[in-house]
Amino acid sequence: MIKVMGLKKYYGEKLILDIPNFTFEKGKIYSVIGKNGAGKSTLIKILSGIVSLDEGKLEIERENTILSPQEPMFFKGDVWYNLTEPFKLCKKKISTDKLEKLLKKFEIDYLKKASINSLSGGEKAKVQFIRTVLYEKDCIFLDEPTASIDKKSSFLVEEILLELKKMGKLIVIITHDHDQARRISDTLLEIDEAKLLKRGT
Repeated sequence: MIKVMGLKKYYGEKLILDIPNFTFEKGKIYSVIGKNGAGKSTLIKILSGIVSLDEGKLEIERENTILSPQEPMFFKGDVWYNLTEPFKLCKKKISTDKLEKLLKKFEIDYLKKASINSLSGGEKAKVQFIRTVLYEKDCIFLDEPTASIDKKSSFLVEEILLELKKMGKLIVIITHDHDQARRISDTLLEIDEAKLLKRGT
């Protein structure tokens, strides 16, 4: 569970976010929509601890959160290295069987030894999503994870997110795909004029 209390965030003189109170509950998927520049990415960066809030308070277990940003971030090296090295650095064991299954599921297992820089935008998005899932965090924040991937893979992402929800994970996803938001969300939210508004369940 994440509790937001009196959150305010400014960029210069402009108030970007003004959220008096909101609670994100475990075992639910929240989709956040809104115009470009509305503050969607800023919100999940605040929730994940990357960006500080200017006013207010959050109740959240930081160690149990993971953010998948819109722009994938990788080490130099091949795909396999990027899907295993981060866990070695934080001394977390992962199942290589699970990793192999996810690579096959997204039909990129043949790219294991390919340089990460040689991948297309969609292939990088798949690698990043797989890595995010492998962290097995309780709170997952995703910034447009399916924006650059094909429809089949997009549905696979949705399928996996629904499975994670059943496991009790709290998922917040930013998307411009309103159909996707309606398919998978427990709560549809919109950021409009700095406010976080419920638009459906």
